[in-house]
Amino acid sequence: MLIDRLLGDIPRSTFLQEHYQKQPLAKPSTAAHLRELATWATVDRLVETTSCDLLLVRDGKLWPGARPKTAAEARALFKEGYSLALRNPDRYDAGLAELGRTLSAELQGTVNLQVYCTPAGHGSFGWHCDPEEVFIFQTSGAKRYLLRQNTLNPTPLHETLKDEMNPSRERTPIQECRLEAGDWLYIPGGFWHEVTAPDQEAISISVGLMPPTGIDVLDYVRTHLLRSPAWQKRLPMLGHASPLSDPEKMEAYRALFQELGGELNRMLDDPRFVLRFMAAAATAGLRSSVLREGSSRDPEK
Repeated sequence: MLIDRLLGDIPRSTFLQEHYQKQPLAKPSTAAHLRELATWATVDRLVETTSCDLLLVRDGKLWPGARPKTAAEARALFKEGYSLALRNPDRYDAGLAELGRTLSAELQGTVNLQVYCTPAGHGSFGWHCDPEEVFIFQTSGAKRYLLRQNTLNPTPLHETLKDEMNPSRERTPIQECRLEAGDWLYIPGGFWHEVTAPDQEAISISVGLMPPTGIDVLDYVRTHLLRSPAWQKRLPMLGHASPLSDPEKMEAYRALFQELGGELNRMLDDPRFVLRFMAAAATAGLRSSVLREGSSRDPEK
């Protein structure tokens, strides 16, 4: 397995028990075989020949202009201090797609893969957190990572990332690590982090894995309840014309909620339903990092 190769002398059981979804882990050298997946040649090709989404940011501020159409334009902005963030490049590059699918198959989760090029002496987004379990593979240069546990919203979802998320209010200790080419870092979902390239330009791959959550179970359940007669049934009228008093309305709804809850419990207790959800979650993860056909774009457009 890829994860075992990355862990080197650390047993997988140790990583899963002590680090995964708990604490960061930095490992030197064991990702050296991934270095060729993200080089300047990779970046130039993605910028010029595909429609890969490209975000440019300098020390927390986004580039206000249009997406560069050529590698020369992108590199000119890079020299001005802008980091290049290629979002979902695994849709256009077979090697990156294979990396995303492999990690998803081994650890389970939908993939959010990005390639970052950071100029020396600059950072990109400042202190922030991601909902995914993030694996950073340093392919060239070096970066400094500052990390701290998130006690304000420890398990954020994409929908809740902006809910009173002010890193300056955090008081947990700050950890620091430096990644050189061939090193990798695991950052648990929700952990605050700030990234800079203090003394040399750097390229890295970020693979975010979003494991299934209880909210995903709820969404999956809803698709199965849409055709249930009990759940399609209209609820008692609440308007002023209702013959029921407010206490009677409350009692009617409480009784209905109990009936619906019973059907929901029977569904969740069915092993066949559990297996279907597990299969759907695994499939969604693998399909989230798939090479698109006809990924090259016409430079004239």
